[in-house]
Amino acid sequence: MNQTQINKQIFRRLEKLEKLVKSGKGKIELKTGGKISLPNLILKLRDVGFFKKPQSASDVYNKLSTTYSCKIDRVNMALKRLKERKKLRIADKIIKGKKVLAYVW
Repeated sequence: MNQTQINKQIFRRLEKLEKLVKSGKGKIELKTGGKISLPNLILKLRDVGFFKKPQSASDVYNKLSTTYSCKIDRVNMALKRLKERKKLRIADKIIKGKKVLAYVW
């Protein structure tokens, strides 16, 4: 193959990729297989900046209660597991004069 043939092949591939991107068929989805799980929802909150300020488990529960129905205990355990996996960090938050465990990123 000479250089002109290689260039034509590259341009054809680029045109195909541009068509896919413009049509929306090349969208990237989560690798979760379409499942909506509690840890995935918490990580989405982290990605949009919800955990920039320390948030307690009840804060996270209140935020998620509009879209995901579960008990606060499940939210608390999911937060602890995400902390163990180093997806979230721990901080202190003072609520009504008491120190409360809070999560931050």
